[in-house]
Amino acid sequence: MSITDKTRKTLWAKSGNRCLLCRIELVQPSDGATENVIIGEECHIISSSDKGPRGNISYDGDYDGYDNLILLCANDHKRVDELVEIYSVESLRLFKVVHETWVKTTLERDVTAFANDQQNIKSLPKITSDKQIVDIINGVHMFDFNHDELRTEHEATEVGGLFEELKEIGDILSDIGYAETAKFGVHLNEEVEKLRLMGFVLFGMRRKLRLRNSKKEDMGVYDTASIIAVRQDNPSIVGDFLIAKFPTNVSFGF
Repeated sequence: MSITDKTRKTLWAKSGNRCLLCRIELVQPSDGATENVIIGEECHIISSSDKGPRGNISYDGDYDGYDNLILLCANDHKRVDELVEIYSVESLRLFKVVHETWVKTTLERDVTAFANDQQNIKSLPKITSDKQIVDIINGVHMFDFNHDELRTEHEATEVGGLFEELKEIGDILSDIGYAETAKFGVHLNEEVEKLRLMGFVLFGMRRKLRLRNSKKEDMGVYDTASIIAVRQDNPSIVGDFLIAKFPTNVSFGF
């Protein structure tokens, strides 16, 4: 077997793109190049080979499963696999729990803690109330909506319908009165709960987005409402946050 895409996404998200031991960022920009440099390596706690690191320990689980994997920089990967007496199965499992708890609690204190502007990776808070949505969409210039793969026509109707409604209301929100805004808020809470019962969670934030035309000319920076509907088992969810990658800018064909 091999590490599945879902397992890989879960591992990287819950690790916060940081090495388990030294906590260095594991995807870094490359000077003078367009692609990033990946210094992170997926390391097995218990090797599937008897001759591999900690491979003499019996293990009934999936060797390539999330529970048997940690994320390390190349230097610490080599250290962990050579110093097996220091980095035992028990110690690595403890390190993993401590590290992932650190990622979760750090996000709770600072939503931008694991954001990376050069890679345009953002940490989006979970949306639990109408006020959050109103604050995100009120007065923005652009709307950036996204979602996990929709499997049924009903899912498409509900998710797509909510996004269309948010765009329509967002365009006029600053012009309507308090009473209408309050009514809209009650409606939004009902829609969020409806999606929750369907297995979806909303995450969102306001962010700055730079626009360029087809000639790569800078059109300026615009306030953008970014809202994503994901399934509750999406591996990029860490606690009450979604770690997501966005395009750095948007180009238009004019």
